[in-house]
Amino acid sequence: MTTGIVYYSKTGNTKAAAQLLAEKLKQQNAAVDLIEIEAVKRPGFFRAGRAAMKQIELPIKNTDVDLGKYSTLIVGSPTWAGCCTPFIKTFFSSAKNIKGKKTALFITSGGAPDPQGKPRQMMQQNLTNAGMNLSDSFLGLQMRKGSIVAGEQQIEKFIQSVLEK
Repeated sequence: MTTGIVYYSKTGNTKAAAQLLAEKLKQQNAAVDLIEIEAVKRPGFFRAGRAAMKQIELPIKNTDVDLGKYSTLIVGSPTWAGCCTPFIKTFFSSAKNIKGKKTALFITSGGAPDPQGKPRQMMQQNLTNAGMNLSDSFLGLQMRKGSIVAGEQQIEKFIQSVLEK
């Protein structure tokens, strides 16, 4: 089983979380690749918030990525203006071989993420529309400067749910 962790990170918090998840999966002898969504231009604070709220697709460098070799995908997004980043929608609207992929989600936030909140719902909608098979696996992490403030106790449970067949 090969797992792909697809994420976008503007400040480095989501990247740090993705790297931690990759380490935890590797400790369980899972093969893991990190796939960072690369923005053509990183949006400023207000443009990012507006794009997130309206889910306006923003241009990315890595379009048409083939995800065929992955049996499982973990998708991570920061929270912008109470929403997931629109780069998730942009990436998966052009990614190849994603239909039916088992997919788990994680979000990072400066505040305590709501496990049933809008960022999760938006990601679920975007990925369901792309034809992916969403699992119930979800991880919300409160982050500050690349460090986990809250949610760390849920990581092991999340990793085990991802590894289940």
